[in-house]
Amino acid sequence: MKGKVSNALVVALILSLIVVGVAYAEEGKPPHRIRVLGEIIWVDLHASAFGLHARSGEEYRFEVDRGTHFRSPAGSVKEFSDLEAGMRALVMGFRSEEGLIARLVVTTQVEPQPERVIGEVSGIAAASASFSLKKQNGAVVTIHTTERTHFRGRDGSIQCIEDLEKGMVALVIGFEREDSSLVALIVTAAYREDNPDNLRRFRGEITTVDPEEGTFTLQIIEGASVTFQIGKRTRFVSRDGSVKGLEDLKVGMIAYVGALENEGGWFAFVVAVAIPKDPPDCLWGRGRIAALGDHVFTIESRDGSVMTFFVDNLTRYRSRDGSVEGFEDLQVGMFAIVGAVKLEDGQLKAVFVGVTRASTERPGDAERHYEQPDMQVGP
Repeated sequence: MKGKVSNALVVALILSLIVVGVAYAEEGKPPHRIRVLGEIIWVDLHASAFGLHARSGEEYRFEVDRGTHFRSPAGSVKEFSDLEAGMRALVMGFRSEEGLIARLVVTTQVEPQPERVIGEVSGIAAASASFSLKKQNGAVVTIHTTERTHFRGRDGSIQCIEDLEKGMVALVIGFEREDSSLVALIVTAAYREDNPDNLRRFRGEITTVDPEEGTFTLQIIEGASVTFQIGKRTRFVSRDGSVKGLEDLKVGMIAYVGALENEGGWFAFVVAVAIPKDPPDCLWGRGRIAALGDHVFTIESRDGSVMTFFVDNLTRYRSRDGSVEGFEDLQVGMFAIVGAVKLEDGQLKAVFVGVTRASTERPGDAERHYEQPDMQVGP
């Protein structure tokens, strides 16, 4: 049995010591006294016996007779017939040739422990103040709410059952009823996308925008095209605040998208436009890295021409083996494909640096890597 003896149980025990002392005095000092704390697991009125599961894990069988006294903090247990399975009890008695004889049984009801259930809100019945929760194993639990139920949500957005929506993820703490439903004490709910770990991230170039359908398509760095649906819960982000909705997206923009798969498609919750692509000033560079400086590098192409680029914290890096994650990972001799924009002062700012060949590879391999069509400018 787990848990500590309640204060009420201790008080009842102390008050009962006088009684048990008198009982022992009446029949003489028992040869083998026993004292066990545990949980009553069965009661047999016909046999005048009950079972006790001790905290040590052992199980005991106690018999009762006219000399057995019963006590409880509330006075609800006065005789053997008042015992019930599940009660906590401290039993004092002795061991005889026939078995264990109880002389004092001090009981208290087992306080129910709250249950914790996590799942997805699958149905809401506001009229009956209840909702359904689908757990990860597929089982559906009915949750009942009362005036004492506390609702919690991100930024105080969940105040009552009417604020819940299907598809939300909820944590419920409450007490189980006989029908296996729960009466909720606390309901904490949030949209699944509020947890960044649940979103899948995409980045690439916007190739189509369809305001009527509420969709746009992104050609991602890996070469595939992904179409996203937007809605009222889609948030748009841009450095200058110019992109506030789907109508502000333009073909050629570079975007980050955080989305969840929804009925076979993708629903975009976050669309962050990083750097609009300006075709007249956007250019490519390819070749071996010939020199590295302070946030500056130079590449030399096959025809001997050179191009110098500077980088900043918005420059994105990519390599076939994942070894290049930043400017400090670049090395002289690497083969690189660079996507850049030309600034007003004529400098070339690297937007994307794709390293497709280390210096240890053969020249033929480098050219084959370079010709891959999936390498394109992106954040």
